Amino acid sequence: MNKAKIGLALSSGGARGSAHVGVLRVLEEAGITLDVIAGASMGAEIGGAYAAGVPLTRLTDMWQSTSLARVAKSLLPTLPWSGWSSGNAIRRNLRDLIGDHLIEELPMLFAAVATDLESGLPVSLTQGSLVEAIRASLSVPGLFTPVWFQGHLCIDGGVSNPLPVDTARTLGADIVIAVDVLVEPSEVKLSGIPAIDLRELRTGNNRGSGTPVIDPRRYAPSVFNVLLQMSTVFQKRLCEARLVQDPPDVLIRPDFSEDPPCYSRVGCGIKAGEQAARRALPELLRMLST
Repeated sequence: MNKAKIGLALSSGGARGSAHVGVLRVLEEAGITLDVIAGASMGAEIGGAYAAGVPLTRLTDMWQSTSLARVAKSLLPTLPWSGWSSGNAIRRNLRDLIGDHLIEELPMLFAAVATDLESGLPVSLTQGSLVEAIRASLSVPGLFTPVWFQGHLCIDGGVSNPLPVDTARTLGADIVIAVDVLVEPSEVKLSGIPAIDLRELRTGNNRGSGTPVIDPRRYAPSVFNVLLQMSTVFQKRLCEARLVQDPPDVLIRPDFSEDPPCYSRVGCGIKAGEQAARRALPELLRMLST
């Protein structure tokens, strides 16, 4: 009887992608060998590095050395302005971490999922430069310039397929473990300047004080907060719809509610990934034993 091929689908999620390292650590400790990895955006970076043989200790060190200053260096403005940054610093960091590899020569099957900007459809990058494929998958719209890769003008994979379970199956996985680190919109603490109720002022319902009424429960978030939350809502709802259409065999969702990771502090994210993977491990081991 042929051994079932085990696939891992890693979602986009920015700094929360550090949880992917914790999940991989638990799988390794349990002796679970992966045959296939598919990742979008940060999931592509972590999954691609692991597929290329980068040790988890080094991935952990990379995350723990991350700082706001280091992230800022990768976001220097560029011209022409099709994105805030050219992403060249990302390329250099990826090359230092991974080296020069072709995806088709990796010891396991791997796909970095990007989005074709012209068609709007997800595209699975399974050949060519691993660094360039990951860079393409990381092309957050507006933040990094799009990348031409194998005839596709690529932006962030999270735009069209934030948790690529279907891609892992297409690569031949019989059992797919999916790790969802996307932000739940309700977890985001929106903030902004106090909202002034001009209607109260115009109608004279401000008790004659002449001062606009400020409701402490209301606020006016900045355009950046609005756009960021819009992206959060879109990706999470898209992910949920895709999971209904193509559910994984095991779904791992780390709990970040107590201490969400950020780029200046990611250790909590790695720990959340470990804890979630340990909770899912008995179910996974039962499935693999049948």
